[in-house]
Amino acid sequence: MNKKPDPRPMLPARMQPPPAKAEEPLVRRRSREIGLRPLWQIVPRVASYGMVAFIIWVILSVMFPPVFNRSSERAVVNSPVNLVTTPVEGVVTRQAVAMGGTFSAGQPLMTLQNSNLDRALLVDLTGKRLDNQTRLEAARAKLASDQTRLASTTQEIQRYQSAAQREHASRIKGIEAKLAVARQQIDQQEDVVNRNQAMQWAGAVSEAYTDASRNQLTVLAGQRDAIQAELESARGSSEAARGKVYMSSADGAVGALVQRQDELRASIAQEQSEIAQLQEYGESVDKMVAAEQERLDRVSNLEIKAYTNGVVEDVLAPPGTRVAAGATLMRTTNCSQPRVVAVFPRSLSKDLLPGTRVTVHVDGVGKPVSGAVAEVLPRAPDGDQARYFVPFPPIEKNEVYLIARLDKPLPDLPATGTQETDRCALGHWAKVSLNSSWLSSLI
Repeated sequence: MNKKPDPRPMLPARMQPPPAKAEEPLVRRRSREIGLRPLWQIVPRVASYGMVAFIIWVILSVMFPPVFNRSSERAVVNSPVNLVTTPVEGVVTRQAVAMGGTFSAGQPLMTLQNSNLDRALLVDLTGKRLDNQTRLEAARAKLASDQTRLASTTQEIQRYQSAAQREHASRIKGIEAKLAVARQQIDQQEDVVNRNQAMQWAGAVSEAYTDASRNQLTVLAGQRDAIQAELESARGSSEAARGKVYMSSADGAVGALVQRQDELRASIAQEQSEIAQLQEYGESVDKMVAAEQERLDRVSNLEIKAYTNGVVEDVLAPPGTRVAAGATLMRTTNCSQPRVVAVFPRSLSKDLLPGTRVTVHVDGVGKPVSGAVAEVLPRAPDGDQARYFVPFPPIEKNEVYLIARLDKPLPDLPATGTQETDRCALGHWAKVSLNSSWLSSLI
C-alpha cells in the first residue's frame, strides 16, 4: 500500500550560519543589531521617552511660567467705542451717515429738533434789555433838558453880567465925578486959606478967621480921601466881577445864576457818563440776547457732528425717536486706533509694563503686527468693557488683561457673518507675544 503524503509543508532545513569571519568593530556590530530589531520593540520605548519629556515640560511650565509661557492665544482684536450723544432732548429728524458708513471729523451725523426749549434765559435777557432802553431814554431826556436849561442860564448870565458891568461903570464914573468936585473944592479952599493968611499978615483979618478957613480945607481933604477910597472899592468890585468873583449886592443875581450853571454842568457830566455806561451795558446785553437766540435756533434744529473719524457700528436712535438729554444716538469705532485685548498669567505682571513691545499675529492677517502695551487691568467690569466694541475674553483667578495698542491699522477681512467684511479685523482672534525674552527680565 502506498503511504499518503504528509499535508504539512516541508520547512526548509535551518540554514547553517556562515563561517565566522574576522571580528568586526563593536560599534558597527551594535548598530547593525539595533537596526535589525523589530519596530514593535522600539516604538514603546520612544513613546515612554516622549511621555516623560512631556511630563517634565508640563511640570516646568507650571513651576516657571515666565520661562515657557510668554505669549497668549486668548486675545481678540478690539477697538474703543465712541458714543455719539445729544446734549439736549428732542426728536431725531435726520440720520446723515448710515450704519456701516464712514465719516470724518466735523461731519454731521444726526439732526435733532426740539421746540420745547427752556427760554427763561432769553426772556430774562430781553427784559433786561427793555429796562436798560427805558433808563437810557430817560437819561437822554434829562440830559437834553439840562442842556437846554444850561443854555438859557448861560444867556441870562451874559445879560446880567452886561447889566452889572454897566452898573459898575456908572458907579465908578459917578464916584470919579464926585472926586473931581472934591478936588476942585480943595483947590478953591486952598486959595481962600492963602488969601486969608495974606490978609492976616496985613492986619486986615484976625488969626481966628484964618484958622476957620484952614479947618474947612481939612474937612474937604477928608471928604476927598473918602471919595477916593469909595472909588477904589468900586473899581475892585468891577475887576472881581470880571473875574467871576461877585462881592457886591449888584452881583447877587449873577452869582446865583453862575452857581446854577455849575450845578447843571456837573449834572450833565454825570448824565453823559451814565448814558455811556447804559449804552455799553445795552451793547453787552444785545450780544447776549443774540447769542442766546442763536443758541436756541441751533439747539432747536441741532446738528450732532463728529469730533473724530470713524465708522458707524450701531444706531440706537433712528429718525423719529424721541431722546432725552445725554442719550446715546450712535456707537462708532475708529479703525485708526486698533487695540488687542489679551489674557496673560498674573505672574507676568512685572513684564507687562506700559510701553513694552509686543508682536501680534491676527487670524486672517498674513504678516504680524507690532504694538505696545497700553494698560494692564486686573479685572474688567462691565463698565470698562462697555468702552470697547468686542467683549473681552473670559478670565480666571490668576490672570490679567493686557490691552495693546497696535502701531498701524489692520486691513478689512472677509467676514463669516452677515456682513461682507470685518472692518479692521474686529473680533478676530489673535496671538500676542512679548518681544523680550525671560532672560532679559532676569538681568
